[in-house]
Amino acid sequence: MYKQPIKLVEGNPGNLVSFSTYFSFLMSPDNGDGLAFVVVPSGFNASVFDNTPFGLYLGPEKSSPKFVAVEFDTMRDAKFGDLNDNHVGIDVGGFVSVKVRNVSSNNMVLNSGKRLHSWIDYEAGSKTLEVRLSHSGDIKPIDPLLSHPIDLSKTWNDEKVLIGLTSSNGNSSQTCFLHSWNFKLRRVPLWMHSQPLDPQDFAKHEKPMVVQKKSGCILKMLTAMIFGTACGAMGAFMVLYLWTIFGNRRPVMPEECSVPPVDFEYKKVKVIVDKAIEDGKH
Repeated sequence: MYKQPIKLVEGNPGNLVSFSTYFSFLMSPDNGDGLAFVVVPSGFNASVFDNTPFGLYLGPEKSSPKFVAVEFDTMRDAKFGDLNDNHVGIDVGGFVSVKVRNVSSNNMVLNSGKRLHSWIDYEAGSKTLEVRLSHSGDIKPIDPLLSHPIDLSKTWNDEKVLIGLTSSNGNSSQTCFLHSWNFKLRRVPLWMHSQPLDPQDFAKHEKPMVVQKKSGCILKMLTAMIFGTACGAMGAFMVLYLWTIFGNRRPVMPEECSVPPVDFEYKKVKVIVDKAIEDGKH
């Protein structure tokens, strides 16, 4: 058993507490009850063992304390309706499992003499207990082997509880080896707890709707139209201005140099010959 009792509800108002535990174990290939992780009231007498499953002495049936256990069972006990001699189950207040799984379907044998790893997580927010199991060397599985909804805060309220691992071989020679074990508490803030929504709470904080006057709406529409028209006119002016600058430009061609016409004066000369001059004679 872990030497210090813990509380699953702390403070006022009560903050719920989640926990996670991991342990590595090995069970010899013999008949026996196997191993169990247990959560029992702080008044539980851990020094008293009896010929009961997992050596967990609960006293008379009427005064049996509340407890929660995750059993790694290697013995089929018809009295408790065991599935087979190779199963994992969640027990609440008794050894008849409220949730059970045959690990043979996962290619596992609890008492194979090989090391196994187990993770047990309780989430106070979702009020769910999850169990995972894997071979040595494998990582923590994403999907749980078992999952069961339970509110441990209502099981013990503000009472302290003890947590631990227990085993008993009874008349058999089975041996359980615990290689490593750690346990961690996680306190859940109060604001993360799921609470039903109260419509009245929203009504208190809802702001009254402000209805604008009709004249104000018309004025805003008119202002928007004037502003839009001005922007359109400005844009059209800029387009026309740029077109005037760049659109009417033509390429410059060299011009031919022409000589202007010049008027020449002339006189009409009339030549009259009276006689023909004979050749060689004056």
